[in-house]
Amino acid sequence: MAESLYRSALQKSPKSPQLLTDLGLTLQMEGRYGEAEHTLRQALSLRYLPLAYALLAVDRCRTRSLDEAKPMVDRLLLENGRDAEIMAIVAPCYLDEDEPLAAVEVYTLLAASPGFPADLAMVQLTKAYIATAQFFSAKLKDASNSADYVTAIVGARDSASPNARAAFPLAHKRSPYFHAEASFKMALEGWRQHTDDAALLYQLVVLAGEGVLRTIEVCQSRFPDSVYLMQFRAEVLADQGQPAEAIAAQEQLIASHPETPDARYTLGMLYRKAGDWEHAVAIFGDQLHADPQDERSAARLSEALLNLNRYKEMEIMLKPRIEAPHPAIWAMLDLATAEQKLGDPHAAIQLLCSAEHEDPSNKTIHYRLMRLYSLTGDSVAALREAARFRSAASSEK
Repeated sequence: MAESLYRSALQKSPKSPQLLTDLGLTLQMEGRYGEAEHTLRQALSLRYLPLAYALLAVDRCRTRSLDEAKPMVDRLLLENGRDAEIMAIVAPCYLDEDEPLAAVEVYTLLAASPGFPADLAMVQLTKAYIATAQFFSAKLKDASNSADYVTAIVGARDSASPNARAAFPLAHKRSPYFHAEASFKMALEGWRQHTDDAALLYQLVVLAGEGVLRTIEVCQSRFPDSVYLMQFRAEVLADQGQPAEAIAAQEQLIASHPETPDARYTLGMLYRKAGDWEHAVAIFGDQLHADPQDERSAARLSEALLNLNRYKEMEIMLKPRIEAPHPAIWAMLDLATAEQKLGDPHAAIQLLCSAEHEDPSNKTIHYRLMRLYSLTGDSVAALREAARFRSAASSEK
């Protein structure tokens, strides 16, 4: 057993960041995220290792701590953006964090990596291009002198034409930075230097849209039976405001391909997206019953109960989880929320102090403690936590 081997090796070399990282990875793979988080933080306290940092970052994404994850994944992209092994770990975070430009960069890298599933890379790249087109469309609508470009895009959409380049000649006349034959990467570099240029925004909307068509065509021609493509189709239905159809498509996938990774979790996420928290509770609850170590489903179940104002059930579900030697930070934060909602701010403070001890650099903890100390009239402690919050926030920059 890998865990036993690593723990045995750590008895001889207790301060080996590499062994601690390997143990953290093993614990993550077993779904023991709280223990994994503690172990990875131990490794990073000894030496910065990109792998340990990436594993900790994806743990933050998995358990909804997106504010904490963002500076981590940004750093990894900046420092390790050409390392396919590291990027494969954190790639989903860029879509979760609503960073479509980073997602395009990362999944373009992974699509060319032989060690990453090609169908998954192309499906995720399609999602990244869709999000990128939406990102630049919003900026284009707000830009000066953009009406003609918006008209060209809307005209192509309404006529179901794949060619939205009708205004390229006009863009060439208006902007010295516009180059009709530029690739997406070249146009993106130009926009970063001239972010208000409507012609470049228009070009990026068009190129992202063409990227969507191109990657979908690759998916359909090369991977017609891919379960990732089937799941993507269900997600598209949800994005188009057809939650019932999306859920039916995902249920059909589960029936025909029960071995599909994360299929029921995705079903729960579709209910979540539809705001159907009752069904989300049922799905994530079933997942947790089948695998009590499934920290991700536990986090989503807690979120669903919170949205239903079922604080007592949150408390009952979360209390056993924080009795572990190194409980997950998200569980302590969620239980603190439940205790506060149940009218016990002092219990919430105690939980947050425990979380602070586990993760002293977590600015969310400091902020929440500051608010709770203010609420309970402890101004000295509130000022202390305010200073810690500012220090933690500045260290991320």
